[in-house]
Amino acid sequence: MRAVVDRLEDGVAVILLEGGGRAYVAVEHLPSGVGEGTVLRLTWDVETDRSAGEVAALIEALRARTEEHH
Repeated sequence: MRAVVDRLEDGVAVILLEGGGRAYVAVEHLPSGVGEGTVLRLTWDVETDRSAGEVAALIEALRARTEEHH
């Protein structure tokens, strides 16, 4: 899937996704040199070796982290 960095705002990249939708990603998680207009190629990997407990803990940690930033 391809995507384009639409803009950077307060350390967050607003990324438009091919086929529709957008993502908000902290710039620190993107490759160096990324800026407005940069085309990205996104790939997805699935981790199948996680227990239900590990997945639940990860979800809880990510939700808590997201809530701290709002």
